[in-house]
Amino acid sequence: MAGKPRKGAFTYPQVFWRQPWEWLSRYRDLNTYLAMAFYGSLSLGMLAYGILGAGVPWWIAGLLFVGGAFTWTFTEYLLHRFVLHYVEDHPVIQRWHNFMHGAHHDVPRDLRFVTASPFITFPVAVLFWLLFWAIWGSPWVWPFFAGFGVGYALYEYVHFAIHKYPHPPLPFLRGLWQNHNLHHFKTPEKRFGVTTTLWDRVFGTYEPA
Repeated sequence: MAGKPRKGAFTYPQVFWRQPWEWLSRYRDLNTYLAMAFYGSLSLGMLAYGILGAGVPWWIAGLLFVGGAFTWTFTEYLLHRFVLHYVEDHPVIQRWHNFMHGAHHDVPRDLRFVTASPFITFPVAVLFWLLFWAIWGSPWVWPFFAGFGVGYALYEYVHFAIHKYPHPPLPFLRGLWQNHNLHHFKTPEKRFGVTTTLWDRVFGTYEPA
């Protein structure tokens, strides 16, 4: 779904009727930092409220926090595999896919396409909060969702770092760097986990490098 390039020039993938950096956010290259700051602060505030305001014992809050972060890794896999990679022949679905994820695969080194704007992700976050509130109820939803939000913020940083830096800052992260680059450049139909390969191994979409 790339736009038609002028002769001798490169244009970025077309999104709906405008170029992607003109749609929704003029400063899309800041989305990763905005997402980390916003969701990181929001999640820590929820954790503090859960313990200090809602009266959740600190050890239960800790367990719920870890459970929320672990739940994020599963959600990350499901969203990446079944939502971001969902595409059909219908032009509207193709354009939506291109905006949400296709442009990122077309130009994976362009950091403007790595992170979705918080203006898009926040309504989705509200829906997840409502889901977890229906499951856990108050006050346990606060530390659980705090872990979920921190997991998402860490995912955005890891994803951003993989695309920005050719080598991981720590040796034990090498597998994640290798796995995600292989997803982009060799097997886009496999290796959907970014922060972990656990769910790829569980559901058979992992492939050894």
